[in-house]
Amino acid sequence: MKLATLKDSTRDGKLVVVSKDLTRCSEVGHIARTLQAALDDWAHVSPRLERVALGLETGSQPTMRFHEHDAASPLPRAFSWTGGAGFFDGPRDSVHVTGQTSLSSAVQAAVIVDDTEAGSKGGGIVLVMLAHSVLSDGSPIATTFSPVAVTPDEIEGWDNGNAVLPVIVGRNGKAAKTTETVDFNSVVTTAAGVRALGAGSVLAADTGAATAVAAGDVVRVEVNDRTGHSIFGAIEQTVQAG
Repeated sequence: MKLATLKDSTRDGKLVVVSKDLTRCSEVGHIARTLQAALDDWAHVSPRLERVALGLETGSQPTMRFHEHDAASPLPRAFSWTGGAGFFDGPRDSVHVTGQTSLSSAVQAAVIVDDTEAGSKGGGIVLVMLAHSVLSDGSPIATTFSPVAVTPDEIEGWDNGNAVLPVIVGRNGKAAKTTETVDFNSVVTTAAGVRALGAGSVLAADTGAATAVAAGDVVRVEVNDRTGHSIFGAIEQTVQAG
């Protein structure tokens, strides 16, 4: 299942279920108005969302066009985020920097968890996303997530919290592909070793070193499946001065 949040006049946007090919979506306000509302009652809400997802693929569900440019981060704000501040830019929003001299770009994979007890050894993962941060002197000044968050079964080769992600990172039209093996269970174990995690907590796993960027650069991040289709949609951001 693939979920996205469309921008509207509210802080948290409106939740939609997205087709596997990222071309169509269905509004699900009658089930959960926002992704956080869905996560707060995931055990009961997720089966209903799954039925909508099935209807999207079989043609039995009313749909509308899905445009990645209309999407906010799946969670526009989160109660807990291991990578910094809990308010997030949209995946196609520009990043505005002022007076910054040492800028870099970091790509991460991230998971959203259900309520997880302190001391848990992994588990609790309900959704997976990509993340992109612009950093100044190593500290994040802006973070965004992929247009779509997906359930683990949407990721090829997912194995009990482990995934191999062929991450494509482009800068100014020049792309490089790196294959990263991510142990998400260890990320959950580390975070839960400190405290209990509430539903909707976002945890990040590094997928590579930060690379230098400058004002005017355009950074694009995505992961494709074996057929070349994007799994999460693309993060594409321009670093703008001022």
